[in-house]
Amino acid sequence: MATFQHRVKAIEKEMTNSEKKIYSILSQTEKPFLLSMNELSKLSEVSEPSVIRFYRRLGYASYQELKVALVQENANDNAAGSIYEEIDLSDSADQIFHKIIDQTIVALHTTKELINYEAVERAGAMMAAAKRLFFFGQGVSGIMASDAAHKFLRLGETVMPIIDLHMEAIAASHMNEGDVIVAISHSGESEGLLKVLQLAKEKQARIIVITGFSKSSIAQIADELLVTSANETNYRPDAMVSRIVQMTIIDCLYVITVLHKGNHAIEAVNLSRLAVAKLKT
Repeated sequence: MATFQHRVKAIEKEMTNSEKKIYSILSQTEKPFLLSMNELSKLSEVSEPSVIRFYRRLGYASYQELKVALVQENANDNAAGSIYEEIDLSDSADQIFHKIIDQTIVALHTTKELINYEAVERAGAMMAAAKRLFFFGQGVSGIMASDAAHKFLRLGETVMPIIDLHMEAIAASHMNEGDVIVAISHSGESEGLLKVLQLAKEKQARIIVITGFSKSSIAQIADELLVTSANETNYRPDAMVSRIVQMTIIDCLYVITVLHKGNHAIEAVNLSRLAVAKLKT
């Protein structure tokens, strides 16, 4: 289960001033779980509705649930958090391996608890209904786009990965309401990709965005938004961790799409396997 600190890490780059004040008080108070909502509100100099928005954004259903999480972390003396340390220049290979694995596990668990599952379901249904499915991305995100297209092509539909910005623009100019784009961008601030998606939107294409930042420019244009969670460390930036989370989300979308398509999709997957198997004989 994602800890309070991991949940905060997932949103800290997008925290509002009010959220930063609340977090500051919780961090500085020796036993924050003893604070009532009214006390936390006054100490933070924010309104009680701001406190409510804060704990809901962290994925807690109530203030009491937040307090329970704080109690658990205090009882463990932040032991859970200390497992996921920064990689140090003096670390051995096994220490580096364990830390990277732990960081990845935290990112997956935090994404699992904070992602909007209704949006995942709607995105999968949208992809299942698409006449043409496009995966857009540049750089590392382009690699993810190509991997995703390789997976979805097995369903026997028109699936295209496009990782060149000019080609994305050309494709976007010819889109219509039957087209769906899955745009992958960890930062969500690629100006070129944003312009391409705006053009596709004008052509009535529907857009699914997978990004690490819910308030990014590209996120604002999404019909369905899927946000990943990954913590940045000195020697392993969050964009590296997010690749694994992105692939996991894409795997989930693939399974949901297959379920929506039913037996037709299963038959298509079997045909794809057979075609590849014949190349090995």
